[in-house]
Amino acid sequence: MKKLILHLMLTILILDTTSLYQVFKVPSLIRHFVEHKALNQEISFLDFLSMHYWGDDMDDNDDDKDMQLPFKKFEIQHTSFLFVPFSNTFTFKNTYWPVKADYGPDKPQGHYNAALGSLFRPPRV
Repeated sequence: MKKLILHLMLTILILDTTSLYQVFKVPSLIRHFVEHKALNQEISFLDFLSMHYWGDDMDDNDDDKDMQLPFKKFEIQHTSFLFVPFSNTFTFKNTYWPVKADYGPDKPQGHYNAALGSLFRPPRV
């Protein structure tokens, strides 16, 4: 049942946001062809289509009916959809900050006196 509702809603959305709603005007195309066939028995369906869509229409004072034919006039509709998927899970990213380890210079900067660092020092005067 859910798939049927989904397909129905998708069809309605596509027909509403595109020019495919013009397909519903096909019965008026057939009706208009029957009217032209009554006026001229020798006209074929391809002649009828070429007359109304690709060529010059004859002067029969039915311009209002001609404009009701499918795909005769277009309405430009621009719709934009932003699809944002729903997610129940959260992910944590580890960011590694560069740590600069500074241990000082490689060589000592001062003069080292071994006598000052020993446990047994000479007496002071």
